[in-house]
Order: sequence, then C-alpha cells, then structure tokens
Amino acid sequence: FLTRIAFTFPKNSFTEGRNKISQMKKKLGSISYEQKIVSIVFGSAAICWILRTFLLQRIFPKIDDTIIAVFFAIILFILNSKNKNEKILKWEDVLKLPWGILLLMGSGMAIARAVETSGLAIWIGNQMGNLGYFDFFIIIILLVSLVNFLTEVTSNMATISLFLPILAAVSFKLDLHPFILMVSATLAASCAFMLPVATPPNAIVFSSGYLNISDMVKKGFLLNIISILIISLFVYFLLPFLWDLIPNKFPQGLLNK
Repeated sequence: FLTRIAFTFPKNSFTEGRNKISQMKKKLGSISYEQKIVSIVFGSAAICWILRTFLLQRIFPKIDDTIIAVFFAIILFILNSKNKNEKILKWEDVLKLPWGILLLMGSGMAIARAVETSGLAIWIGNQMGNLGYFDFFIIIILLVSLVNFLTEVTSNMATISLFLPILAAVSFKLDLHPFILMVSATLAASCAFMLPVATPPNAIVFSSGYLNISDMVKKGFLLNIISILIISLFVYFLLPFLWDLIPNKFPQGLLNK
C-alpha cells in the first residue's frame, strides 16, 4: 500500500544498491575504540533494563528504567576517548540530539499517564459495558477502532496494560470469551500509522525530514482503516477456529482460575 498506492516512486528497482552498500561498509573501516566503548555501555544498560524487575530492584528498590538510562549516559560523559583529551560524549554532541522527536515521544507517554490517572480509561471501559446491545461483530469493530485511534496519541504498551483488565471484566458482563476482546485490543494497539508520537518507528521515519505530519495522517488513516478490517475479520472468523473457543460464551471455568 505504501509503495504502490499511497506514494509513487519513479524507480522501483535499484540495481546498484548492493554495490553502494558494500562501498559504504568499506569506508566505515574497522570498529574504533570509541565505538567499542559505546557498545559495551549500551549493552550494559540493556542488560540492566532486562534484569531490573527480578534482580536489581532487590538491591535498589527505587531503581527504574529512567535511572538506568541516565546512569549509563553519565558514564559516557566520564569515559575518555582514545586520545585522552576529550570524553566519549560531550555536551556539544547532546545539543545535536533530535530533542523535538524526544519531546514528541515523551508527550505521548505523558498523555497515556494522564488517561490512566484521570480515570478516563476506566470510564471508557465502563461505557463499553453498554456494547451488549450491538451485534458481536460490531462490538469487535468498535473495540478495534477505539484502541487503534487511541494508541495514536498514547503508548501502545500503556494502552494495553490499562485496557486488558478492563476488557476481562467487560467480557464477563457481555458473556463473551475474554480472549476475543483482549486479542482484538492487543492487535489493534500495534497498528498506529497516523502520527509520529504513536510509536518509535513512526518517530524515526518522521525525524528523517522527508515527511510532514499531514502526509502521515492522510496515508496512515487509510492504513488504520485497512488494519481495523483485517483484525476484525481475523478475530471474528479465524481466532475461534485456531484456539477452539466459543466467542459469544464466557467460559465459567475461568472464574475459578
């Protein structure tokens, strides 16, 4: 859709692409001392992020992902480069960071937090209890559409962590299998194509400078509609077959579990 319909490209094949990439790799040369240091620091940060919940917090109960990130960033300001006359990371380098994109992503997380703390997510979940008046397929389409467009301005992880417990309770009210609504919401949260704040890959593409927000909104809206239809059809027709469940029947055994 993106390369054939939404945008048109005068040249669809690049025969010299492989040679060009090979030339660029040769120009890079071997990995430098500074690159090795940055790789080690970044790898250490990633390991700490992974081990935080079940190891580091036993030693440092208040530690979180932000503290880990700031700690290893400070290390880069402390470590010397190979010539010993300057640090690996200098403040002049920090000024060149794409702060606009970082603030854009941060605003999405802030909005997601506001949706949680203000009680908006709970209110939306309670309103979904009134969906019992609609047909089963219409319920799926409405849910997928709601999550799809909500995750355009909020973090997909935050949206799902808020909605899944609510959807489990709503499923009981509507006498629907909880997997139907929960899978619908989870898949829909991964289909945000309209705004840079929706997901980091969108922000990376937007930061290239080749696209305007209006470009992403116009083409992304159509992609959202396509994803809503595909997810709704998948959940309605294939999910019950693949998981051998009865969609419009809440499994009473789950209450005991």
